[in-house]
Amino acid sequence: MTVFICFLAALLEGADIVSMGLAAPSVAGQFGFRPEQMSYILTATIVGLMAGAVVGGRAGDHFGRKRVLLVAFLTLAVFSLLTSLATDLDQFIVVRLLCGLGLGAAFPNLIALASEASPPERRSTGVGLMFCGQPVGGSSLGLFVASQGGGLDWRTIFHLGGVLPLLLLPLLAFALPESRAFREAQHAPSAVRAPVAVALFGEGRAAVTGLLWTSYGFTQVVVYLINNWLPTLMVAKGFSPSQSGLISAFENAGAAAGCIVLAMVADRGWLRAVLAVSYMAIALSLAGLGAAQGFWPVVGAGIVVGFFAIGGQLVLYTLAPAYYPTLSRATGVGAAVSFGRLGGIAGPLAAGRLMALGLAPAGVLLAATPCAVLAGVAALAVACRPPAAHEHPPAA
Repeated sequence: MTVFICFLAALLEGADIVSMGLAAPSVAGQFGFRPEQMSYILTATIVGLMAGAVVGGRAGDHFGRKRVLLVAFLTLAVFSLLTSLATDLDQFIVVRLLCGLGLGAAFPNLIALASEASPPERRSTGVGLMFCGQPVGGSSLGLFVASQGGGLDWRTIFHLGGVLPLLLLPLLAFALPESRAFREAQHAPSAVRAPVAVALFGEGRAAVTGLLWTSYGFTQVVVYLINNWLPTLMVAKGFSPSQSGLISAFENAGAAAGCIVLAMVADRGWLRAVLAVSYMAIALSLAGLGAAQGFWPVVGAGIVVGFFAIGGQLVLYTLAPAYYPTLSRATGVGAAVSFGRLGGIAGPLAAGRLMALGLAPAGVLLAATPCAVLAGVAALAVACRPPAAHEHPPAA
């Protein structure tokens, strides 16, 4: 039940993450926003995600994962609806920033809940089943946009993004159980919540935290470049908005499959091999996506990018919880997610700047490939280190 409800929550998160990217061509056309102005709007959500992950992760360790999720999804719903009412650049930036706060606060708690609900030997699968909701949500929204043949009012995207989280709130309130591990740790006689600095860098965790932050950051450069700019890059490549939405939908479908398949393979003892293959494949498929010509070759490259970029990111998310004790887990994961958003900020900003300078889509995608290599090296370095004493070691 925990993993299923978290899957539904992640599904709505995934739809919102790609919503502005899907709406961007129409919004830019209606309001006359230049590429660099659109990059500010797209980046505002990521700044909110970054702040929300830190605050939400720490709050989850203090007040419980479930309570934070309720507040986070209410915030997401309200500011998604308000996005549909925005009429100028400043309003778009503010509402997307606040929407990102809700998204960011929810994410580390979803990871903690799914991780703590799963046996250690099935953690990757449990978190993978939860996390695949994100690309499923993004793919579903992309298919919906593509099915409208370019005639969809962009405001409808954000109406859906507000109403659906409101419908989820009763399920979160009455059917989602709080983490048993959190309850037991909270009421243990020796329960002590470490200060943030100790939770992140104490007890020999400084190197792991630094490597996790590095890997999350460079991975997010790629992920947010794809999530936010793929439709616009495909339009620049010569495809229609409808075709671009369909390419985005296929990319997210590949991501959903990657989350499940790579997680199951990792739980069978191949974690390090999955990380190595995933990040090499990300680098190669980004180049392929830029170089491919014709609709179906681009779709094929997009599926590969989604499978390994989002699926590989998922394996990275399953790696982090093992290195932090229960009452610091959401703090540790939230800090890593938040630091990763720096890469998420850099990616879309750099893409907007490169496009403004006249760089072709292939060049924009190729520029992100070194980030995949660096992220993979850092992730493998983490996987080679022993986890917290109460956790099972990472699989070879």
